[in-house]
Amino acid sequence: MKLILLFSVFLYSSLVFSQNYKPFEGELTYSIELIHPETNKAKFISFTTIFTNDTLVRTESENIALGKQTLIRHLQLSKQYVLLEYQGKKYAIQQNIGKDTIPSSYTFTECRGVKKIGGFKAKKIIVNHSNFKTPLAMYYVKEINPNYIGILKGISGLPVKYYIQTENGLLCYTLREFKEKKIPSSLFLVSKEYEKISFLDFIERVSK
Repeated sequence: MKLILLFSVFLYSSLVFSQNYKPFEGELTYSIELIHPETNKAKFISFTTIFTNDTLVRTESENIALGKQTLIRHLQLSKQYVLLEYQGKKYAIQQNIGKDTIPSSYTFTECRGVKKIGGFKAKKIIVNHSNFKTPLAMYYVKEINPNYIGILKGISGLPVKYYIQTENGLLCYTLREFKEKKIPSSLFLVSKEYEKISFLDFIERVSK
């Protein structure tokens, strides 16, 4: 259940609308690699794909414990659904997200340096967090809204190469594809095959 919480809350807890960004509709694909803590070698884990029409966002990812997971959220409304299959049944776990008033736990230091990632000239930034052993160099694109992925609260653009510390090691996310295209509205709907259920009710049901 920790994995559901990480996927649906930790990754999408940062919603900021104070800056003006270039509107975007299309698809973003990130690769995920696990950095071995001793050898520092990267091992490919999976891909995560994000679809957005600049208002609605659908994120598709996969993990070993729960398989494929999909998250559908509205950037301006405090509601989202986590779609997953558990023991042969499909659930749409509804979550209402309260206003985020907690200060960011990340600190950012701007520095010189650019790198081409996912077709963009991305800016380098040094990121520090209590979970990181040392500050890490990451990259972002300033003109694109960071809320499509909602990670690194307080960053002033879309992260295109970033890290998350987990119990299994450091995960490296790298943007591989950025496609501007029309996304059908049906992609953001919850189909009837999914049972809509609250997060607490879902936890109670599976614990039985």
